[in-house]
Amino acid sequence: MNSQPKTLHLGDDINTDDIIPFNHCTTTDPEHLKHYAFEYLIGQDKLLEYEIIEAGRNFGCGSSREHAPVAIKGAGIKKVRARSFAGIFYRNSINIGLTLEVIDKPNTDSVVTAINHHHGLINFNQKRQSGEIVIPQSSTQKRPMTMAEKLLAKASNNDYVEPGETVFAKIDLAMSHDASAAPVARLFHKHFGEDAKVWDSNRVVLVADHFIQTNEVREDSKANILYQDMVQFSQQQNCHLLDIVSPGEAAGICHVILPAKGFIKPGMVIAGTDSHTCTYGAFGCFSTGVGHTDMANAFAMGDIWIQVPPTLLFILEGTLPEYISAKDIILYILGQIGCDRATGKVMEFRGSIIDNLPMEERMTLANMTVECGAVCGLMSVDEITREYVKSRTQDDFEEVSSDRDAEYEQVYQIDLSNLQPQIACPPKPDNVVAVGELEEIPITRAFIGSCTGGKLFDLAQAAEVLKNRRVADGVDMFVVPASVEVKQKAEELGYFKIFADAGVQLLKSGCGACINAGKGGLRAQETGIYATNRNFKGRSGDPTAKHYLASPRVVAISAVRGKITDRLE
Repeated sequence: MNSQPKTLHLGDDINTDDIIPFNHCTTTDPEHLKHYAFEYLIGQDKLLEYEIIEAGRNFGCGSSREHAPVAIKGAGIKKVRARSFAGIFYRNSINIGLTLEVIDKPNTDSVVTAINHHHGLINFNQKRQSGEIVIPQSSTQKRPMTMAEKLLAKASNNDYVEPGETVFAKIDLAMSHDASAAPVARLFHKHFGEDAKVWDSNRVVLVADHFIQTNEVREDSKANILYQDMVQFSQQQNCHLLDIVSPGEAAGICHVILPAKGFIKPGMVIAGTDSHTCTYGAFGCFSTGVGHTDMANAFAMGDIWIQVPPTLLFILEGTLPEYISAKDIILYILGQIGCDRATGKVMEFRGSIIDNLPMEERMTLANMTVECGAVCGLMSVDEITREYVKSRTQDDFEEVSSDRDAEYEQVYQIDLSNLQPQIACPPKPDNVVAVGELEEIPITRAFIGSCTGGKLFDLAQAAEVLKNRRVADGVDMFVVPASVEVKQKAEELGYFKIFADAGVQLLKSGCGACINAGKGGLRAQETGIYATNRNFKGRSGDPTAKHYLASPRVVAISAVRGKITDRLE
């Protein structure tokens, strides 16, 4: 008599930090990763006891790390069943041949079926490369389109597309960083030839920012190897490299330095091996995170497969109260719609609030749309966008906007005139309350940095609070400029002296503590308030710590007061 396969039952919103903590991701070896799959949820090696995973909604939300499905497949899991899957996790799993099943919703996508039939994306694309498979044009008839639909239609050489169909979109830029570039390069050479060249070296940018500080907090020789292999690949391929500028110091975090260096222009389609690649949607681009296999194939083919997403429209109106920032706005939206309402969709923003947001604040808004499950966050180009882009590149660009009668899945009209500072409480970024609704919560750590919170605008918020004030006794506060350019400007403006006088510890540019790969992370049982983008269990330090998210201003005030608050007195 056959026994039933042993099934691991899990709930909603199982994130990639739950699946495989980032401190294990300096290797892509499934034989290593399988031991740590769901380490914080069920314990080390426990997944090896199961054959099937069954979960609720939004399985695989969070990072674009392909290590997550690799760890699951490596542990011998035959199938993952869930009510819905986060978009990037879904693509990564299909690409490597991990079987997924959406409960009560059979797969009808012919491209997904074809990739499954060929046991993964690499075999499928090798057939494309040889001419054995030809991608047909879209049969969608003339229709009004959203920004996202227009960008994907053009990139896939179609006149029109519609939500739900799968296209192969040519990309204008591919970005990878030191946590991913080396695994991508290995896959690329293994399957497309040791002498293979990327489809267009001028369209590939590699950035050293993720693991370059790892050995300052724990010994991991594999982090150095990842960095060295990335540098070697960039030299071999003659692609762009935004390197470290001194030991452990990045020229900049990818999502801040690429726009600053003029790589991001309106009208582009961009793929990056990082879920927060959606940041570039602030510039009127379709930009999305992908995994290693997707990027290795993009290096060879110059395109990615993507299901055209429906769009949610957010019309943000009113007059933003003093001291309320984009971080408060996106946390408020997260609290309203949750981590999965935008799964596999685009979030498009417009309205008077957007019109008056500076570029760096728009970047924060777009950056955290992935925390809602979105593929991309988009904003139309206006004079603020043009001024930023033209100050950094002389290249021409194309502006795309939604048709007036474009179809949106849902329209949210939100008046933010009375918005209060928002706090995301552990263990998810959608567990949001207004700061005034919190009971008194003492803190031991405060952190301002990352692609979300380390821009010049963010540091200015903190400096305004900290001028002529001191960080409270018992609180360690850290500030991390998102790039060397930000560091230099902040120093010129006197922010660094303010920080030093206040007792703040200034750290080198890099992702660092945001991904538990540098100084400033949370220690066991600590409580911290961070101006980063995720507060999943163990994301920024020890899994027993309590991790709150807030704007840079609220983080700075809390550091001064020794508790979470927006009140200085």
